[in-house]
Amino acid sequence: MTPFSTKSLEEALTAKLMLNFGKTPEEASDQEMMKASALVLRDVMAIRGVEAVKETRRYRKKQVHYLSLEFLMGRSLMKNAYNLEVLPQLREALGNLGFKAADIFELEPDAGLGNGGLGRLAACYLDSMTTLEIPATGYSICYELGIFKQKIVEGQQVELPDHWKDMGAAWLLPKPEEAQEVMFGGSVRQFWDDGHLHVVQENATKVLAVPWDMVVAGYGTKNVNTLRLWDARPSTPVNMDLFARGEYLKAQEEEAMAEAIAKILYPDDNHYEGKSLRLKQQYFFVSATSTSIPTAR
Repeated sequence: MTPFSTKSLEEALTAKLMLNFGKTPEEASDQEMMKASALVLRDVMAIRGVEAVKETRRYRKKQVHYLSLEFLMGRSLMKNAYNLEVLPQLREALGNLGFKAADIFELEPDAGLGNGGLGRLAACYLDSMTTLEIPATGYSICYELGIFKQKIVEGQQVELPDHWKDMGAAWLLPKPEEAQEVMFGGSVRQFWDDGHLHVVQENATKVLAVPWDMVVAGYGTKNVNTLRLWDARPSTPVNMDLFARGEYLKAQEEEAMAEAIAKILYPDDNHYEGKSLRLKQQYFFVSATSTSIPTAR
């Protein structure tokens, strides 16, 4: 059974516009309606996700944890509406509210969290497992800038930043309370105590891995899975002592280092700094994932 009729969907979209944007359908822009549509469907999927987690725990189902630096999810609005079996109702509701469904669908940016076959394959795996009702969670990095936008200038390709989250963030559920601490650098000290070997990492730089969850709906099922995207944040946003002395840039070095990890998909590695950043990205999301899995689902 579909979660919405055309009328109830119109009401849900109108309510979402007023609550989140302070607009009526007559006042809202196409961009605001696109976000409202995503939020309405996300609410349905989030509720189904809670039920899916309960069922997984109740029956102690085996779970899949799939790690990939790329998840080329593409556009989600039309796909999720189709999987939830409300695409005709959504088209009609948008039309009744004075919008063209084709224009709204076209506005959504690709969630360009991948660069090719690997990202497309990972996204297909997650979609397929959800439809087959296999409990699964994907893990990657919440890149601020996805795969580049292309512009041709005087016959040459020019790469422009892809700010996909300006519109795509409507699909993301923030989970700051489930942040994980990732340690970079420092030294390792080992000691024995009461017959046990203890390993302690000291003087390390701490970076917080903050999860943003993208819910994924399966077709013809109420099952919902999750793509967990890790954002990088400093454990201490600013060094207050340095800031008070007027050393503003130095005071924010840790913040800049942390944010560089999740800034861009596949930074250029033709130099040492690029190679180092790619290694940090891989270590960051693998470390955060491995420590979160025991409590996931």
